[in-house]
Amino acid sequence: MQTFDDLYYREPYAKEFVASVTSCEPHDGGYAIELSQTAFYPTGGGQPGDRGTLTLGEGEDAVVAHVAEAVPGKAEDGSEEGVVHLSDVALPVGSEVHGALDWTWRRDNMEAHTGEHIVSGIVHALFGYDNIGFHMGEKSIEVDFDGVLTAEDALDVERRANAAVRADVPVRALLPTPDELEAMDYRSKKDHEGQIRIVEIEGVDTCACCGTHLSSSGQVGLIKIVRMSTKKKKTRLELLCGRRALELCEERMEELRDTSNFLSVADEEVPEAVKRLSAEKDEYKHELKQARKEKLAQDVAAAAPEGSFLLWFQMGLEIDELRFVCETALAREDVEKVAALSDVPGDAARIAYVLAAKEEDLRPACKELNKKLDGRGGGKPQMVQGSWASTKDAAEASVRELLG
Repeated sequence: MQTFDDLYYREPYAKEFVASVTSCEPHDGGYAIELSQTAFYPTGGGQPGDRGTLTLGEGEDAVVAHVAEAVPGKAEDGSEEGVVHLSDVALPVGSEVHGALDWTWRRDNMEAHTGEHIVSGIVHALFGYDNIGFHMGEKSIEVDFDGVLTAEDALDVERRANAAVRADVPVRALLPTPDELEAMDYRSKKDHEGQIRIVEIEGVDTCACCGTHLSSSGQVGLIKIVRMSTKKKKTRLELLCGRRALELCEERMEELRDTSNFLSVADEEVPEAVKRLSAEKDEYKHELKQARKEKLAQDVAAAAPEGSFLLWFQMGLEIDELRFVCETALAREDVEKVAALSDVPGDAARIAYVLAAKEEDLRPACKELNKKLDGRGGGKPQMVQGSWASTKDAAEASVRELLG
């Protein structure tokens, strides 16, 4: 049963500590080390475990074990028992070691976990939605809620969350008695047994939690919702908090400056400049497409049909251009049927096709060609389209045999 008297709970800002090695066993290519006390927070409750170093001795002869992660130890009955430090070096049982946390990693996680509480508490207060799960990754936090939020809702939540950060209210870890707990209104994702630890952010959130947190909301610094998605009446928010959120803002500002310099406009003029470029691009694409069609029309007009049938193949044509070839060819008095073929972009093993005729119903021929060439597609009696899993030569030979 968890008692919450571990060093990482009693002194969450402890960056270093001294302990003795109580156990050291081989584990998964490294070693699992247990200590008499530890400031390393073990993985749990959605928060990743701490990492850092355990040093035996001093100076150049010191033996340094790099802790990849601290995880909860398990007793024979399956209950949690101490903390296991997954390390690359064995340390003698009974020796005294100096532990040092990767403080940037721990501080990032404290900022992230506190920021998550602020956001979840605000979402619960505004909409009544519960936090039904969250994951703290290397960069961001993903939080799932059992209700739908709009983009406007998410922006409102973010603004309120940062207002709570600026208010710099206390964050307290409480160990209430059963009677005190009964009188509390708090969030909890699951039922708990034994002592419940409550993290209270004054005026913002009260939640059962066993993670590490900052001592005041102002230390979070900044909360940024970077992505939102909804699925099956649930919403997932991706958050960045503290240093990580600040780094994102710095990166985005640098990208904005690079873009504004490239466009030779002020930062605030970038959106309009991009819109102008997009409009110009669309205009140029339209002009290019018209020029391609004019050239196609000239080439089709000069092409020699095989009797009353014209077979056309050209690389790089889109399906609407294949239809244009057919329409242009059928405008000629000497052409009754036309097959326009091209490669399929991104799939060299397929041939795109459009078959057209002035009077003949092409659907039976389309069905037969699809069967023969492992194809798909269809359409109206005088025009069908689709693609075949075929080579150019095989497709042309089959079309000639059936329509030529």
